[in-house]
Amino acid sequence: MSLDTKDLELIERIVYKNSDDIAVSIARSFERLEERIDAAESRIYSRLADIEDKIEASSLAVLD
Repeated sequence: MSLDTKDLELIERIVYKNSDDIAVSIARSFERLEERIDAAESRIYSRLADIEDKIEASSLAVLD
């Protein structure tokens, strides 16, 4: 039993459809990763600002 042209076209369509789904899935994963990186960066900057404030407050307390 050999494959007809129709069969090959059907297989090709399935492969292309799945590759589109995979590409969309990868793109969404990168978007979620970017959101996580942005959130982590925001937390880091917030913590650095807190540390900066504490250092400033403690240096002012020493000067008084």
